[in-house]
Amino acid sequence: MRANVRFIPLIGALALIIYGLIQPVDQDSRWLLCLWGAAPLLGLALWFGRPPLPQGLARSVYNLALVVALGFVLLSLQLLRQQVVQAGAIYEHVEIDAETGQVISNVRPVLEAQRIKRGTIFDRNGIPLVSSAVAPNGFAHRVYPLTERFEPRAFSNITGFFSRQFGQSGLEATYGDYLSGTRGNSIRNLRNELLGNTLEGNNLQLTLNAELQARAAALLGGQSGSIVVLDPQTGAVLAMVSAPGFDPRGLSFDPNVPDWTTEDARIQQYWNELNDAAAGQPLVNRPTQGQYPPGSTFKTLTAVSILEHNAEPDTITCPNELPVETGAPPVVNAVPGLASLTGNPSNLERVYAYSCNTAFAQYALRLGTERLAETARKFDIYRPGNAPESYPYFTDLATRPSRLFVQPGFLNRDAALADTGYGQGQLQVTPLQMALIAATIAHDGVMLQPYLVQRVTDPDENLILERRPRIIRQVMSADTAAIMRDNMGAVGQYGFGSVVSNFVSGVAVGGKSGTAELGPTIAPHAWFIAIAPLDQPRYAVCVMIEHGGEGSGAAAQLAGQVLQAAFAVE
Repeated sequence: MRANVRFIPLIGALALIIYGLIQPVDQDSRWLLCLWGAAPLLGLALWFGRPPLPQGLARSVYNLALVVALGFVLLSLQLLRQQVVQAGAIYEHVEIDAETGQVISNVRPVLEAQRIKRGTIFDRNGIPLVSSAVAPNGFAHRVYPLTERFEPRAFSNITGFFSRQFGQSGLEATYGDYLSGTRGNSIRNLRNELLGNTLEGNNLQLTLNAELQARAAALLGGQSGSIVVLDPQTGAVLAMVSAPGFDPRGLSFDPNVPDWTTEDARIQQYWNELNDAAAGQPLVNRPTQGQYPPGSTFKTLTAVSILEHNAEPDTITCPNELPVETGAPPVVNAVPGLASLTGNPSNLERVYAYSCNTAFAQYALRLGTERLAETARKFDIYRPGNAPESYPYFTDLATRPSRLFVQPGFLNRDAALADTGYGQGQLQVTPLQMALIAATIAHDGVMLQPYLVQRVTDPDENLILERRPRIIRQVMSADTAAIMRDNMGAVGQYGFGSVVSNFVSGVAVGGKSGTAELGPTIAPHAWFIAIAPLDQPRYAVCVMIEHGGEGSGAAAQLAGQVLQAAFAVE
């Protein structure tokens, strides 16, 4: 009986260990929790399986041996995970500081790749952005043919850098095994190594339109912020601008120079400049790593929730102030006397077009925490306890998750729920996530996985990997999406932010502005999301200008100019 009982904790321990071993390399805490959870179960299994011994020295020595054996097993399991199961992932792992964009990675893959001609990165139209050149001494280094036509800083957040001193970032990191040929090209490189030929990596073709990327970056100018353009019918990323950027040539080691020490010093100096406080954090990829309050663009999600839950969307008022909770400041509209524009009572279209804060605060209170949070979760905006380490549906670049709130229990208060309903509260979202909201509405309520790499090919152009549109989920009904397109069309036609329509004549544009308040003495962030054409949307746009003021002004204008550029280069 005793021998049979020991199998129960043993099975439990094995289940925990197997589950922990398959966890990603960045989930060390989860692995350690599984390992320490398995320890007492293994101890029980060993205890139940020990032979009967009389009290005395032999029994004490046996028990001590069991403890030592258990410790040895735990240590062996840790070494098994680090040196066997996750060895490759640890070797290639890249850690990015979310606040500064600084990269912590193993430089050994970069040093080993100095004699590998890494693959070329092309845009969707075959324009080479990054390639490799081999010096007479046999060392390869990254070169940037994109500089012949474009400003390299416009692409730095996408391509990233490849530095023998500071590792790799961007696509150079996430697709580093393909670019170096260690994945998808290993047999060919083994043959080349045996024959003494130059080792070659694989090529990436992106969904990115380089011309649109360059024009969008030029439109953003010297302002800090983000621009994202998605194809709502496929999820393809057509443009993803982060400003300020950096020149990746400054971090690329040139083996042709006679004095390598001077070259290392040059790269170190440029790295120090990039990380200086005055540089504006150019290493942060703002569209995927920047987390900001979305302002009134979030009213789009609240409106979807009201429609999906049939919570009387067209029975609403727009008072100047809305007292919500005793002791809390009332909700106020950004524009006094707004009811003269919306009507009072009003309906969803007009309070959305004229961005009435008090109306959307009422909508949020009408929905309640659970229903609003449910809709947010469908859009992958998480409660803090459910937020993953990174956004799981966009893996081409390092991406932080969007959060509905930060402090546990925050939405239990009516005042907090009301503030969240119109885009303030503790919301922290990425520009990519807001672009996905617009794209989902444009695609009849179906959220598609965004992707940046279209295909990977070997040096002979044989296909290794190809990406196709992939559905994440149906977020809302097609009827709700159609109503929301009409509501966004009202913004483009007569609402706050209608300037977005001035740049694409003959095309119906829908949108929503947002002004994210940061405090009485800090200029707000300016947001705008847009889709066009309204009847059959081909573009979903999100622009965010840090400290850019009113979203219905500069951000709406920028969104219109980006749409104009998109139609011009298609």
